[in-house]
Amino acid sequence: MVINNALINGKLKSIIIENGKIAEIAENRRDGTIDAGGNRVIPGLIDVHSHGYKGLDTMDANFEDMCRIYAENGTTSWLPTTMTMDYDALKAVSESKTDFRGANILGFHFEGPYISPKYKGAQNEAYIKNPDIKEFETFKRVKLVTVAPELPGALEFINKVSKTCVVSLGHTDCNCETALSAIENGACCLTHMYNAMPPFHHRNAGPIGAAVEKQIYAQLICDGFHISKPAVLAAYKMFGPQRLILISDSIRPAGMPDGEYDSGGLKVTVRDGTLRLADGTIAGSYATLWECVKQAVRFGIPFDDALQMASAVPAEMLKVKKGKIQPGYDADLLIIDEHLNILEVIIGGEIFKSAV
Repeated sequence: MVINNALINGKLKSIIIENGKIAEIAENRRDGTIDAGGNRVIPGLIDVHSHGYKGLDTMDANFEDMCRIYAENGTTSWLPTTMTMDYDALKAVSESKTDFRGANILGFHFEGPYISPKYKGAQNEAYIKNPDIKEFETFKRVKLVTVAPELPGALEFINKVSKTCVVSLGHTDCNCETALSAIENGACCLTHMYNAMPPFHHRNAGPIGAAVEKQIYAQLICDGFHISKPAVLAAYKMFGPQRLILISDSIRPAGMPDGEYDSGGLKVTVRDGTLRLADGTIAGSYATLWECVKQAVRFGIPFDDALQMASAVPAEMLKVKKGKIQPGYDADLLIIDEHLNILEVIIGGEIFKSAV
């Protein structure tokens, strides 16, 4: 495949793709499989934290339609994210079929069950438990796990698990010292920074302070609702576009009409693009990752930085050759117009969606 008239870094180029990977960025040609028409070509998005969308959910352990819908919205790779549920439900997800056309499933993100009841958010407290290494090792293809490091056995768990899996600190009541110990034992990320954790206080800096000090990665829900503009910009300043990761944290009712829905065994109400439990707790995001990128731009973050935080940075954390338009990287690409509309989606060098 050859994409010609592709705007890359302000210049028209041709992208030569072989065997699903970018082989060369060449001088612009006239012939090509796809004519980008002078529109910008960018890396596909990578969502490391998304539970569901449009009535579908990771816990259903059925990913064919999910991979298609995510790809249609610009997410070309993702980590289906579990809820805090019982062992059998989590096991079923980890053993489910994942090789479907559409967004690549790079593995799973287990958000729980090893979390704090105090900061459970929209997770089901009935299934919260302490970290269990032997249990966790029975789950397949987990690439990221969210853990509250103050729980009994958590530091030992983090030390062992972090050798093969990204460990993220979240849904936690830990102080700064405990978070620092967790990072020293291998944790390298914060799960949805600001949400479901103690606030960043000038004397009690908490997990956010520890993450800033050690400059680990931090996930951020930039849907315009979870976190205010000043707090988003503060996170951007603290971590920079090299360490901040935009996530959707979308759940089953996202993209659905107003009404009441089930998510992880809990009732969630959709109203005017927001999701809440009966007690008013925010219950995940209504947005796609592409919508979060555009919201970051509206908040004042340069587009190139917002894009990097939704593509190259999560790819680097997961150690996959994605998220950049460079030779040797997977040919997961989006063609967008000047208004940030997605015109084409290319995954593994194949056209998935075309506006034509």
